Amino acid sequence: MQDTPPEILARSVMEACADCDICRHLMADTPCLFFPRLYELFDREWEGEDSVSPEELKKLVELCNFCALCPCPNIRADIMKAKEAFVARDGLKPGIRLLEDVERLARVCGAYPRLTNMLLDKGATGRILKRLAGIHPDRRVPVFPRAGFPAWAVEQGLHVKGRGGGSKVAYFAGCTGQYLFPGVPQAAVQVLRENGVEIYWPEQSCCGMPSLLEGDAQLTLECVSKNLESLSDAVDSGYDIVCSCPTCGFMLKHFLVEGAHYSDANRQADAARGREPNERDMGPKEIGNTTGSFRASIMDGLFKDEGIFASLNPLKRIRVAKSTFDLGEYLMNLQRAVEFKSNLGRIQVRVAYYPPCHLWEQKIGEPYVDLLNLVPGITLERIDGAFLCCGIAGIMGFKESFHHESVKIGSR
Repeated sequence: MQDTPPEILARSVMEACADCDICRHLMADTPCLFFPRLYELFDREWEGEDSVSPEELKKLVELCNFCALCPCPNIRADIMKAKEAFVARDGLKPGIRLLEDVERLARVCGAYPRLTNMLLDKGATGRILKRLAGIHPDRRVPVFPRAGFPAWAVEQGLHVKGRGGGSKVAYFAGCTGQYLFPGVPQAAVQVLRENGVEIYWPEQSCCGMPSLLEGDAQLTLECVSKNLESLSDAVDSGYDIVCSCPTCGFMLKHFLVEGAHYSDANRQADAARGREPNERDMGPKEIGNTTGSFRASIMDGLFKDEGIFASLNPLKRIRVAKSTFDLGEYLMNLQRAVEFKSNLGRIQVRVAYYPPCHLWEQKIGEPYVDLLNLVPGITLERIDGAFLCCGIAGIMGFKESFHHESVKIGSR
């Protein structure tokens, strides 16, 4: 599979989806750009017109921003494999190389926030700098704060594990929270503290989603492997992992663990515990009709841990994923356990709530709607629509090559 040309991988996705054809209609009224283009290319070739070119296949997979609105995780995984194969062979443009490393770029710009903001705010200079970074000139860039979250976290002593015996959280703040919007993780810490939760801010890198979406397997693995070690250590010390960024949470809870249950290490661990793999862990319900070692032998042949994170410890991946919660999910768990302090102050305000794609994909309901409804005086307007997408998709909405598509998606 590693030596398979990227065009073959991309074409296999196109043919599989065209053969199924469900998403031709299911995704027609969504912000997805990938499936309409896929069926357009397939139909053109099927009708005897121009064949789908290698360049068209490459641009097709680049349209996927991994919003996760489509129903087939395996198709999304295959799209990512095609992206990775294109990058491994063709490389990335320098601007994208710079932009995809969100943490490093934010650290550099955040070290000189006044200078960075001044230069980006100037017309010609700002446009030149954006182009150098692979950002579309018309894309508004967030203002860099005077101080990021890491400095505040150290001042608060969050970088040191506590010794408490109650609820304990290892907080994963995410790049945008740490370097662009530090008020968000600061508020998260304050809310958790108010509810008696001990907070630890472990060493952390970017979650890896931006580079994953660009097909940069090397940078993605570097980020994820660092996080896996520090977060698994925190879990071993009795901490739950909490994310305030839905994309980081989606990455840690779902993407990181894909394939890990099929690994030899996990099968051996299950066997040592006398546990048969269940349907949730191992695969389709049809296979669940078999029993015992016969079922396990079928699984061994059909399912393997062979995704981008297969080289990382599968047992650590499983432990981290099972111990990760979205902030809203964690707070609602406290509320259900009657441990959430609901003596909230009254605030007369009308607010609109938009649920992000990657929060939908975590399948945890709408915890923030429930939490906001606990605040006296709030009038909450929920933006309805399960197929809505903001169009930013990490760094994709900032890319010069994706700007117009991003605006189109977000304008729905």
